[in-house]
Amino acid sequence: MHSPTSTDDVKEMFNRISPTYDLLNALLSGGVHRSWAKKAVLAAPSFPEGECLDLCTGTGALVPELSKRYGKVIAADISPRMLALGIKNYSHISNCEWVEANALNLPFSDQRFDVTTVAYGVRNWPDPEKGLQEIYRVTKPGGYISVLEFGQPSNPLWRWVFTQYSRLVIPLLGGVISGDSSAYTYLPETSANFPCGSKFEELLRTTAWSPITTTSLMGGIAFYYLAQKVED
Repeated sequence: MHSPTSTDDVKEMFNRISPTYDLLNALLSGGVHRSWAKKAVLAAPSFPEGECLDLCTGTGALVPELSKRYGKVIAADISPRMLALGIKNYSHISNCEWVEANALNLPFSDQRFDVTTVAYGVRNWPDPEKGLQEIYRVTKPGGYISVLEFGQPSNPLWRWVFTQYSRLVIPLLGGVISGDSSAYTYLPETSANFPCGSKFEELLRTTAWSPITTTSLMGGIAFYYLAQKVED
């Protein structure tokens, strides 16, 4: 699979790689993915009595931090095997509910959430515009979306280094450890083609969001974005 052609493809892939997903994230990023994720969580305002949707939660890596900042967390993902690992790891967190959900057709009522966080998920949606529209629909007026996603470094030399690492090291190490080299060929490809920085800000505006801040991480390897639902 070289592009997210359908949500079924994405679901199947993440089900397959779920057993080694967290291990490989730590190895391939040198552990910095967790510090980036924490920054994305802290970028959004805290609502101690409010409700947060952690969409594309995976194994729930953001849940411990989110559960301290919001009255309730809904951890949602399309992959039941990813969710099962999250439930196993964080069953002690009482204010979190785990929900299997397709980001392009969310099973939630309009204007429910104060904040939605999405870490490393948007690039896997077959239709990112539709996904952002769905999040807008389920967000309260004045609510926020916080997105952490990979991008492309602006410096040519740094971009070349990162590209070589993505094309050579990630598929090799990912394939050896997970047994699924196709998934770890696909994932870097989605990062290389994903609209980042000002291009993603424009996508947010197209879907009615009002961008607040955009922050580059490690020279553009990743970005986090904070936007608000501002209604006239």
